[in-house]
Amino acid sequence: MRKRIILLLISMIFITQLKAQSSEKEITTEFLRIFETEPMKAMDYAFSTNTWMERNIDGIESLKTKFKDILPLIGDYYGYEVITEKSVGNNLKLISFMLKYDRQPVRFTFVLYKPNDKWQVQNLNWDVDIDDELEESAKLNHN
Repeated sequence: MRKRIILLLISMIFITQLKAQSSEKEITTEFLRIFETEPMKAMDYAFSTNTWMERNIDGIESLKTKFKDILPLIGDYYGYEVITEKSVGNNLKLISFMLKYDRQPVRFTFVLYKPNDKWQVQNLNWDVDIDDELEESAKLNHN
């Protein structure tokens, strides 16, 4: 229990010391660079761009723990591809990536927001439902 408290305090210090980026591309590029060797640190980096995220430490830790649990099941990491980019105005953007693993792809979706002059991660999620959505899309477009 004491180790967990210390880890959370260190994470909070780390999160509050980092600043948001001036470009949404800088955030995703840096995330993917770190992710190659240290996926959990990459997630810490992403959430550190938004000081409001320190209020959701439990949610962040849950997201990271679930991802850490699937890592041994999906094999080696081979890189990524952009799936889609969508914008609402000039200050809210969604960017979705397919991360390529031996067993199956994993989708990471970023919602990035620029409230003033710096971009920040508003939300970050991952899932493994890409193939299900692809099949459903094929059914819808088959008519």
